[in-house]
Order: sequence, then C-alpha cells, then structure tokens
Amino acid sequence: MNSNKRVYLVYLGGFLLAAHYALVVYVNSSLIKQFVGDSTLSLLYILGSLGSIGTLLLAPFLLRKWGNVATFLLFIFLEILAVFGIGNLQLAAFVLLLFILHQAAESILYFCLDVSLEHETRVEGETGGKRGIFFTVQNVAWVISPLLVSFLVIKDNFQPVYILSAIMLTPLFLLVLFFFRNPTAIKTRESYIGSSLRELWHGGDKTRIFIIQFLLNFFYAWMLIYLPLVLNTKIGFGWETIGVLFTIMLLPFILFELPAGFLADKKIGEKELLVAGLLVMAFATSLIPFLHSTSFILWATLLFSTRIGASIVEISAETYFFKHVKDNDTGLISLFRMTRPISLVIAPLCALFVLRFTDYSSSFIFLTLITLSGLLFIPKVDTK
Repeated sequence: MNSNKRVYLVYLGGFLLAAHYALVVYVNSSLIKQFVGDSTLSLLYILGSLGSIGTLLLAPFLLRKWGNVATFLLFIFLEILAVFGIGNLQLAAFVLLLFILHQAAESILYFCLDVSLEHETRVEGETGGKRGIFFTVQNVAWVISPLLVSFLVIKDNFQPVYILSAIMLTPLFLLVLFFFRNPTAIKTRESYIGSSLRELWHGGDKTRIFIIQFLLNFFYAWMLIYLPLVLNTKIGFGWETIGVLFTIMLLPFILFELPAGFLADKKIGEKELLVAGLLVMAFATSLIPFLHSTSFILWATLLFSTRIGASIVEISAETYFFKHVKDNDTGLISLFRMTRPISLVIAPLCALFVLRFTDYSSSFIFLTLITLSGLLFIPKVDTK
C-alpha cells in the first residue's frame, strides 16, 4: 500500500479516536461530580494530566523500544478498559482511578497519530492541507458526538455514552494492528525530551508557537470543565439541549480549518491567521459572563463564535509547528502534545484560585485575558 493510501487510513484513525473522546469529554465533569466536590474534581483533572505528561515524557523511549504501532495498541487497549469501567462501575475509588487513566492515555494516543501522519507527509508545502483534512475529519466526529449525547443521556444516566465510546476504539485497534507502519527513522535518531527542551529554551518562533498552543489548550481545558457546569447549573439547560448546543458550537472546526490550512500553505501564512483567530476567540469569550438569557439561539451563536477563532488558531499553530519537524522529531512532537495535559493541570489550579472570588460564569473574564495574551507570542517569521 502506497503512502497516499495510508494517509487516508490515518485520517480514518483520527475520526475514530475523535469520536471516542468527543462522546465523553463534555460529560466527564458532570459524571465525576456525582462522586466528588468541586475541589476534588479539579484535583482529578490535575492528576490525570500529570499522568498524561508522564506518558508523553516516556513516548520517545517507548517508540524507540517498541515502535509506534505497539505503543499505540497498548494504550488503545488501556483506554477501552478505562472508559468502559468509568461508565459501568459504581464504586467511587475505581471510577476515579480509571478516570485518571483515561486522562493520562489521551495525549499519547494523539501523539501516535501525529507520528503516523507526519511519516506519510513527504512534502512540507502540503502540511497545512493534510493537517486541515486530518482535523476536519476529526471535527466531523466532534460535531456528531455531542448530538448523540443529547439522545443517550437520560436523567443523568451516562452509562450508554461510555459504552459507545469504548466500542468506537475497537475498529481503531484493528486498523492500527493491520495497516499502520512503524517509521524506521525513529529507531536511528535519539530524540530525547531533554535536548528538545534545550532547543525550546533558546527561544525563537518554535517557542512562541508552543506558547500559543498551550494557551489554546488552556482555553479548551477551561471550556470543557466549566462551560457544561455554567450551562447546566446556572442557565438551566438539560443535556438534550447542551448536546445540540455543543454540536453547533463545534461546526466551525469543520467549516474553517480546511480552508484556513490551505490559506496558510498558499496565500497569507500563519501569522495573520493567528492574530485574527485569537481576537475572535477573546471577544466572543468575553461575552459569556454577561449572557444570562435562556435563549438557545443566543447561546448557540455565542459558542459558535468562540470556535470560529479557536479553529483558525488551531490549524495555524499545527501547520506552523509541523512544517518545522519531521516524523523522527519525537521529542519535539511529544512536548507539543504535552501542552494539552499541562493546560489541564494549570487550568484547574488557576480555577482553584479564581473561583474563590467569582462564580463559574464570571471566571470566563479571566479566560478572555489568558486568550488575549497569545497576541504577545505571534511568531516573527511566516513559513509561507
């Protein structure tokens, strides 16, 4: 099978993994809240994210030792066990431990997908287009899944959601087992985390794009933990409504990422797109604390607007970074993916402080300021 055909299998793998996570990511906090209070909820996200950082620190070693395929299969298997257990067990201690495992596994699964896609990308001038397709395919799953949640969750019974989420990983396991390949360059190049950190420590545009990626993931972390709580507990929307809202909210990732990726390759470059995306994100987010209406249309419009900006920032940052790395730069790729679990440590820690002085809704003013700070870290040189 040639590289052009294999890249489509990577896209399919991205769809299946995204469908799996999208089903549970926005209900996780509500399910765990049935067992613990606010402070413990934040602590669990922190512990899970620390576990994710640990797996990503080990990722370059695991890939050199076992290869990308074996590492991928191991963590798919662990994730199936974790998600199925979360949805079906009633003993709090087991559910909380499995939730930490679930959080820890996410980043390394996406890391393995990144390595596979980068291995199949032969021309750097195609990075934006291929990354755009990669994310658009995943975002179709992210749009469909919340709609399914709106039908599956009845009277705060989340069990069907977690069962379906686990089932979605079975075809991914088979796909990786039979069709994915191990990039041979990983075995011949020592890509350590330490050397990658030293490279970033010296600053420059790679460092700036890392910071923007962290801020984007901080935005996502705050939204996935605290936005459902605002909509459910303060505004009073039921999950049948929240699921539809999230489906509409995520549509920009389908509508804008693919054309933005091609624009970054062929027309205006990433810098201008990053500035525009951050400004739209910040403006829309700043309105959340002031919207007290129960109007579905108003909330759908506002949340849709936040993701217009986020979708543009996401594809621009991804394109910029992956134009500067190869499939054997596992240390840098690992650190880049580590921005997500790090954000899931830092965001709840910040929330422990912020929520002492304000409520869930007003805390989005703080998120607006964090988003705006990204303008200070726009790369100086485009790749166009």
